[in-house]
Amino acid sequence: MRKGSLVLVISLLAGCHSTPHSEQSVALRLYLGEQYLRLNQLDHAARNFRKVTVLQPKSSQGWWGLAKTTAQQGDTAAASSYYQYAYQMAPENALLRDNYGAFLCALGQYDEVRRIVEYDEKRAGKQNSVRGNSSSSCLPPKGQPTSSGSDATTMKDAG
Repeated sequence: MRKGSLVLVISLLAGCHSTPHSEQSVALRLYLGEQYLRLNQLDHAARNFRKVTVLQPKSSQGWWGLAKTTAQQGDTAAASSYYQYAYQMAPENALLRDNYGAFLCALGQYDEVRRIVEYDEKRAGKQNSVRGNSSSSCLPPKGQPTSSGSDATTMKDAG
């Protein structure tokens, strides 16, 4: 995204200030958060995702964006909480499940990944299961032990 486009979007967002609880404002904040995240401007991304969670506390997209941002900032404890919250609100979101599972794999939290995979298998059937996606590729075959937890303390260490 070019800086000129970002300035235009920010200008549009300023026009939404009179109705901060509007869907348009939330959509713009989500868009800005994603763009800042892509540009690796993590503080700006986090600020926009936080605004979404204030305006719409039940927005799984806002919490998910905040989780991705804090994970990239290296705050795995906060990222884990945000992922859990987003996942609880939208367990049917396959992309969120896969992203959350990949995050947990990077931390070595295989038992939690297996729980997500088993939930997915029950809900959607084995054909549509997350088991074939990247989030669960870290799981050993069934029957082999997994260890919960990890020595990894940050996503930077894990990735």
